[in-house]
Amino acid sequence: MHFALVDDSAADRNSLKLYLHVYLKKHRITAVLEEFSCAEDYLEAARHQTFDVVFLDIYMKEKTGMDAAKELFAAGSTTKLIFLSSSTDFLRQSYSVRAVYYLVKPIVPEEFEQAMQFLELQPDYAVPFLEIVQENVPRSISTEKILYIDVQGHTTVIHTETECISLSVPFGKLTAPLEADERFLPCIRGILVNMQHIQEMDGNLFRLSSGETLPINIRNKKKIGEQWRTYLYDQMAKED
Repeated sequence: MHFALVDDSAADRNSLKLYLHVYLKKHRITAVLEEFSCAEDYLEAARHQTFDVVFLDIYMKEKTGMDAAKELFAAGSTTKLIFLSSSTDFLRQSYSVRAVYYLVKPIVPEEFEQAMQFLELQPDYAVPFLEIVQENVPRSISTEKILYIDVQGHTTVIHTETECISLSVPFGKLTAPLEADERFLPCIRGILVNMQHIQEMDGNLFRLSSGETLPINIRNKKKIGEQWRTYLYDQMAKED
């Protein structure tokens, strides 16, 4: 994703960057951040580059953030907008340019978190959501919350952090979309585990964060263990 931070105060930009860094890392969202000290420079850049999100200060020396927002709105921009301001003077006007949120400085962590939630950003997963139909009702299951999927008789069960969802869908058909997602590992026939939730490999078992254990295919134990360790190393590298 491409973020823009427009504020003539370097101190305020640095403060917001810290909040962003923590939030994006926590939610596994990769983003490029460009900084601008005035609205004019940002608008010029926006003519050549599409920004997904812009944090726009209102009170700046030349053109105000509200003026810039009106130009973006008039041009049909799809950039999601969050205003920054030391007052609530332009709060009502922010609705006219479809701002997602209006953050008042100094930024309060809880309000920043809410503003980011309103953006509805998706994590960098190949399959952020698994689309299912449960009792004739379509549902989107966050794959981040899936612990594992297994077969129980003629039923395929999705085990999440909060519930078990039983479906009359073949295991292979349900799990096919997850083959493209590096997090999911077939540890034995009929069980697909989300490596995000593996705490350790103990002999022929995976121990999960939920306290549950899953069997590992003994014949392919070495290969499965290597896949899990590679995933761990990759995650550590990303965090660094």
